[in-house]
Amino acid sequence: SLKTKLGAAMLMPELRALKGKMDYKEHGGAPLLGLSGLVVKGHGSSDGNAVKNAVRQARIALQADLVPSISKEISGK
Repeated sequence: SLKTKLGAAMLMPELRALKGKMDYKEHGGAPLLGLSGLVVKGHGSSDGNAVKNAVRQARIALQADLVPSISKEISGK
């Protein structure tokens, strides 16, 4: 129906933005917490771009001292 098509047309930009935010290829991976060191886990079918972004995520986490910061917060020191 026309009403449905108009509604879909209005939602499409937001849905595309949401898809981009949830795309594993854009984020590359996520840090595994609870370990002594930094591990970034990627999707099993990651392509080269996803691996590049996972390495970028690891670099950002290292520069931000993610693991020591979390350890410090948890220990209360």
